[in-house]
Amino acid sequence: MDTVTDRRIGERLRSAARIEPDRYPRLKVIGAAWAEAASAKLNATYASELKIEFADLSNFVFDAKAMEQAETQIALTVRSPKWRETVLVAGGPLFVDTVSEAAFGGDGRNKPELGRPLTSVGKFFADNALRAFVDTGNAVFGDIAPMQMAPDRLVTEEIGPKLDALLLKDARQFVEFRFEVSIGRCLAALRIAVPEAVLSLHKRALAVIPDAGPSIVDESWTKDLEAGFQKADMRVSALLAEHPTTLGEVACFQVGQTLSLNVTMESLLVLECEGQRLFRGHMGRSRDSYMVRIEESVDPTEEFIDDILSD
Repeated sequence: MDTVTDRRIGERLRSAARIEPDRYPRLKVIGAAWAEAASAKLNATYASELKIEFADLSNFVFDAKAMEQAETQIALTVRSPKWRETVLVAGGPLFVDTVSEAAFGGDGRNKPELGRPLTSVGKFFADNALRAFVDTGNAVFGDIAPMQMAPDRLVTEEIGPKLDALLLKDARQFVEFRFEVSIGRCLAALRIAVPEAVLSLHKRALAVIPDAGPSIVDESWTKDLEAGFQKADMRVSALLAEHPTTLGEVACFQVGQTLSLNVTMESLLVLECEGQRLFRGHMGRSRDSYMVRIEESVDPTEEFIDDILSD
């Protein structure tokens, strides 16, 4: 009974860790951003422009024979201190020739032959390209979680069996990002297999596509709106002074009664707009009209402190 229970618990845990790419749209956003970032990084140093496009993604269960049948030309294992699983970055047929063509300034006019042995120079450029994908992968996943991926081992011979020996037996289910790398007639596939167990920790973030940012606003509409606001009617008041009193005294006010204000002709009065204090100024006279000459702006913080102290 205990064995059956343990098996069911294990099955539920594995089921919870499964990632179905179609249910997590942000994965495709990450794939497109990954292709763009890797392209920018590599083309910053290559003599000719290398084209990198995100093709698709799907579930992938590692199988050594499948790796051999896919004619994987070169593979890089990737580890992280954040998890125990291994990421696989694998270049298909002609991957080494394609990145080397761009690095040396070729135009890809002549399609290379399949099955040619790898040279040390070709391995060097291919290794650098795979590492560039690892580096840019850390950046594109940065908004979700710090992946801290780092290159581990480069494999160029007996790739299937060697990867089979390196991978954990219970960590062979991946989500595979597929890319096309090309220059001229040189076209190669690149596959990056990220363990489902790693991505399952961030299901909530992967299920939502982030906001692309503020929408573009029609400038003419904005100007018209601003002009309309500027023509809105507002009430401006000049407040000479405030006189504290009681409700009883107000009830006894009479016509002809005078109130003594604690102000002089040199005192500053307050200019308000819709109840908001804006400026202070001196009252004066121009011919038959009274006027206010603005002297200073009102500091809301200072007003707030003064109100507290007066209480």
